[in-house]
Amino acid sequence: MQLKLTLTAPEPIQLPFEHNHILQAIIYRWIDHPGLRAYLHDHGFIFEKRPFKLFVFSRLMGKISVREDKKGIVFHPPFRMVIASPIERLVHELAAGLLKRPEIHINGQNAVVESVEAVSTVVADRSITVRAISPITVYSRLESSGRPFTYYYSPFESRFEALVRHNLRKKYILVFARPPEDPSFQVEPIYVHKEDQKIVRFRGTIIKGWLGTYRLTGDPKLLELALSAGLGSKNSQGFGCVVPTLASERNKTGHPVR
Repeated sequence: MQLKLTLTAPEPIQLPFEHNHILQAIIYRWIDHPGLRAYLHDHGFIFEKRPFKLFVFSRLMGKISVREDKKGIVFHPPFRMVIASPIERLVHELAAGLLKRPEIHINGQNAVVESVEAVSTVVADRSITVRAISPITVYSRLESSGRPFTYYYSPFESRFEALVRHNLRKKYILVFARPPEDPSFQVEPIYVHKEDQKIVRFRGTIIKGWLGTYRLTGDPKLLELALSAGLGSKNSQGFGCVVPTLASERNKTGHPVR
């Protein structure tokens, strides 16, 4: 399930360039049940000793500008965001929290949730076209000359698809308590440009990811999970949120930049 939020504010909201952690903290506060909130924040769902929070959120979307001093971003109301999760209880607790506490503070500034739309993530076909509304990130820990480093893959490298598929399989096992019967899953970049690569800081850590439009092919249950849990890693930090494209977006023409 995806929740599409429209927010407004009496004045434009100013945020630093590095603000994913601010949005993440607001989402945790929206979870109405304190026990579930604490469990997700402190532990998450464990798979092979790795925690999965099993929610994803988009960037803030709307009219934006860069501050005159170049030290942050200005969001001009109204603005929108998407939050999604395959855990039904979590979606219900988020919705309950949004209804009870629509007035929020974003970095010390007042805003209000004007509307919430629940959108089904049920998929009937084996192929859908999606648009990334927060960067998709997948990576490997490597070594060079004995020094460790993180390598972030682009959608045009075969390892990108393999890691997205492997990550989605783990989420499937956590949600359904069994491996997918049909584990095949493909990610094809169909409208991705070099400008779609984004470099984001999350609490000082540099993370690279990709926006753009992609064709997903596989078992409908895996496609549904991609919409509700996100693609790739670091979903609960604001990475990998995707939504089905509109017909007008699917009619775009362009060539991927490799």
